[in-house]
Amino acid sequence: MKKLVSRFMAVLMAMTMILSMSMTAFAAEDPKGTLTVNNTVAGKTLDLYQIFTATKSGDNVAYTLNSAYEGFFQSKISDASKLTGEALSEAAYNYVKEQVGTNGEAETAKTFAKDVLGWILDSNNNITATKTVDTAATSTVVSDLAYGYYLVYPKGATDTSAAPGNQAYKSAASLVNVTGDTSINMKSNYPTVDKKLVSTQTPGNNSITVNGILNPSWESVHQGVLGEDDENAPEDTIAPRGAADEKKAGDFAIGDTVTYQLTSKVPDMTGYNSYTFKFTDTLSKGLDLKAILSVKVGDTELKAGKTGDNTYLPIYMTNGNGTHTLTISFNDFYNNFKSRTGETITVVYTATLNKDAVIGMNPNTNKAVVEYSNDPTAGGTGTSEPSIVDVHTFDFTIYKYYLKDQNNKEDKTALAKAEFELYKGNTEGTAADEQAKVNIVDERNGVYRQATADEAKAADFTSAKIVSDADGKVLVKGLEAGTYYLRETKAPEGYNKLLSDIKVVIEANYDTTTGKLTNYTVTYTYNGKPITVTNTDKLTSPEVPVENKTGAQLPSTGSKGALMVTLAGIVLFGALTASKAFGKKKANK
Repeated sequence: MKKLVSRFMAVLMAMTMILSMSMTAFAAEDPKGTLTVNNTVAGKTLDLYQIFTATKSGDNVAYTLNSAYEGFFQSKISDASKLTGEALSEAAYNYVKEQVGTNGEAETAKTFAKDVLGWILDSNNNITATKTVDTAATSTVVSDLAYGYYLVYPKGATDTSAAPGNQAYKSAASLVNVTGDTSINMKSNYPTVDKKLVSTQTPGNNSITVNGILNPSWESVHQGVLGEDDENAPEDTIAPRGAADEKKAGDFAIGDTVTYQLTSKVPDMTGYNSYTFKFTDTLSKGLDLKAILSVKVGDTELKAGKTGDNTYLPIYMTNGNGTHTLTISFNDFYNNFKSRTGETITVVYTATLNKDAVIGMNPNTNKAVVEYSNDPTAGGTGTSEPSIVDVHTFDFTIYKYYLKDQNNKEDKTALAKAEFELYKGNTEGTAADEQAKVNIVDERNGVYRQATADEAKAADFTSAKIVSDADGKVLVKGLEAGTYYLRETKAPEGYNKLLSDIKVVIEANYDTTTGKLTNYTVTYTYNGKPITVTNTDKLTSPEVPVENKTGAQLPSTGSKGALMVTLAGIVLFGALTASKAFGKKKANK
């Protein structure tokens, strides 16, 4: 009996060992790992292609070529067209190792991933992704991934100019070995557009005005179109005056010309046969397109046209809500620029701040996006995050009043019908001459704004007087930051006119990180005393109080008082004369 039990236990242990070994072998045949892809963007797609399967024992890894990729290596390796099975697998392994180097630092590694990606995306090869996952913000974790050597392709990502650690990287895709838990940094970005305010730009040879764009025969309207019919007009003020750097926000007066620049990169178009690339720029209601100064790819200046090499198609339209849309589509982008990956695309255009501009802390906002092809096999396009630029114009309120009691500063009486003129000053604080007078338009109900250039050029234009309303207040808007002088030209009846100008300085303060306007100040100086009012509110306007004074009446010769004295004297003289006559008559009797 003991022998029987002993034999049974031996058999049981043997079966357990065999089963355990079988399970280990089974596990070894299909090991799993985790891949973390850093620098991903939420809402996109990662396609993973397993080129080699892998098994691992300690530090040793054995790779087997996935049969779907035999054609690629047979086309790349000399005399490999006759190889199959393990021989081709070994040759492919050695070829990859030679291309990427021991640590992935080989010069040929910069283009090898691009070659593999191009072959994968070629529809003739019928390659499908081993695994597809949706991306998350910052990083994306791909779990339960079979061991192997993978090409990781962020679908639609094409810009390789910012590849971390390798600025000369050529492929939107990355190669990664998964034999456990590992991570990679995504070496490509999705196309983006960067919009900024820039300093004055010289128009290119192929500049075109908005009137040219809207002209049905606009393809012939190029070169020298800017300012030909207005040689004697004053030069436009172009943003940002005196600044060499680029900005995300700036301040201007109504009628000023603002210069914008859009920049992007020529994407890697591996796997595509055609490619859509276009900018869409939405201008707020307070901005009107003036002209497209230049469109360039690298050093090549493009011309507006409906078709043709090195041309772009401009479209400008007004939307139902009063905003405007400028679209710049690049014609035959793939054939013209497929060999120029990474070169800078630049568009420079001007717009005018118009009478509909919002004021103060409220921004006149522009939003630019780029639309781009994002699927080389099925077609379709994606859209970048918007690049936003704000333009501000400012205001202040004049409050005209009389103080009955100088000891009670709160007992103010509003004064109507005081008249003012506004002058643009200089940085030294010296009041400007008549040439610096700001042209003003009366918008009624106590609101005045700076006139646009076109309004001021009109033959019948006369700058309006700024006149205080019954509440003593008047709003002056549409001003850029800077120094102004407020001059009272007529005081309300019975009050003394100011003897000197009031200096008003508007200063805009922008966040150095975000570029957004944080506040603006209005500092007014009268009789040598400066007072600063800071505004952070979108609903209010900084107030500049202007006091008028009246004096007590002084006696004058020929006044009513003198007349009364004279009349009193006459009456007294008459009474004395009558009294004397009456006394004399009584004596005679």
